[in-house]
Amino acid sequence: MLKAELIRPRLEIRNGQVWTRPIPADYHYLTVAAELTALFRQHTGRSRGTLAEALRDYEGDSLDYPVIRGLAAVLEARCTFGSDPPISPADLRTALFQRGPVTFKPDLFSQTTRAQLIAETAAGYGLTAEQIETALFADLAEEQILLDPGEPFAPGDLIARYNLELARGLLYWAREMRVVVGDGYKDVFKYIKLFKLMYSIRPAGGQANSLPYKDYHITLYGPISPFVKSTIRYGLQFAKFMPALLLCQNWQMEADIQLPSIPSREPHRYVLDHRTELRTHFKASGLFDSQLEADFAAEFEEKYGGAARVWQLAREDELILVGDTVMIPDFSLTHRKDGRRALLEIVGFWQPDYLRRKLAKVRQANRHDLILLVYESANVAEGTFEAVSAGEVLTFSRKPVLKEVLAAVERRAV
Repeated sequence: MLKAELIRPRLEIRNGQVWTRPIPADYHYLTVAAELTALFRQHTGRSRGTLAEALRDYEGDSLDYPVIRGLAAVLEARCTFGSDPPISPADLRTALFQRGPVTFKPDLFSQTTRAQLIAETAAGYGLTAEQIETALFADLAEEQILLDPGEPFAPGDLIARYNLELARGLLYWAREMRVVVGDGYKDVFKYIKLFKLMYSIRPAGGQANSLPYKDYHITLYGPISPFVKSTIRYGLQFAKFMPALLLCQNWQMEADIQLPSIPSREPHRYVLDHRTELRTHFKASGLFDSQLEADFAAEFEEKYGGAARVWQLAREDELILVGDTVMIPDFSLTHRKDGRRALLEIVGFWQPDYLRRKLAKVRQANRHDLILLVYESANVAEGTFEAVSAGEVLTFSRKPVLKEVLAAVERRAV
């Protein structure tokens, strides 16, 4: 994450809107990106302070210093720094300083030189003078050693990551973010939960129990929202979330930004959508959570797919709002002629906490068009699924029986 002083110089503000100015992947910036990447790799095994000095020399008096520092910050975030001195630096300093002040050359007040003291201390610990010098301040950040510069960025990838860090860094100052998503629900909510963000959600165009929905309105409360207390820490988490939106194919975002350096009663609007050229580094979830789900979809397409299909199978294309969270059924089946729909949830993974949460969500959902497909070999108490308020519960021994599933769909689809 970039610091605020590296984001402000790249801001554009006009007509109540604010956005960041990305840098192009042209010859100049590609060269800078390549040279900075090489500089980091050349300093492997050297101290952070030495690297910082080399970066200052590279920057020189360039007017483009915010970009150079920003690119370097992205590279540094990928680095691993550390130190493993043979003796505690604090203990070593205590031992040395107890010997009183010393000088580089003998004088009237001190006959012991620094070099002599280092040599005597090294002999006492069974170390070399060079090891003592290295360990003396090894606990300071600037003395940490660059152990691994990380997987190298291609110059174009480094520029893309820098532009992303600029864009999401603007959310440090967000009151709230309003998002509309039309797909990728699982990834969006995975990262909302990962970063512990406060949110509310409603389906687009109707009440929570109406069907069908494709778009959902999500309001995320930002770090300067009155609902948030831990502003700095929460602000970092809030800004980190934005790349999750780039995993979706259809989305739009509008955030209210209150810039501290520009006094204004009304916040500025920050708008992005799926047409942006920003690239995410987050990994998308796989299409299926289990082989059981993949096999179910493959068998359905093999037997009931093609031009003559009656029911259209879709993967995780609807959210069910349950209290302060959501449930995302594994599949939906939509009738191609009359539009009736039913939802399918395959319950095949048995772990007590998972099962408890799953059943609680199903009870809260209270959806009569929801069909549970339950693996019968699990050791579950009799009657566990009788009061879950789902439309139907079908059990299977090895895999769901498609004829039974379609019969239940015909009965429960609305």
